[in-house]
Amino acid sequence: MGEDTATTRTLRRALATIGSEEHLAAALNCSPLDLACWLSGEKAAPGEVFIAALDIVAGVGHRHRRRR
Repeated sequence: MGEDTATTRTLRRALATIGSEEHLAAALNCSPLDLACWLSGEKAAPGEVFIAALDIVAGVGHRHRRRR
């Protein structure tokens, strides 16, 4: 496992907010493989992905609420 950073913690919180890696990848407009690498800390996520994850965690926009 890679480094635990503010970005990986924010991505994990966004994942908990959205409910699945598939939905989070779609919300971040990235591939599930890239998302898995960023969540594990194996690779650093781009800045725009970090900002988008912050928006999800902050509840900006209704489209990011947990899907049931």
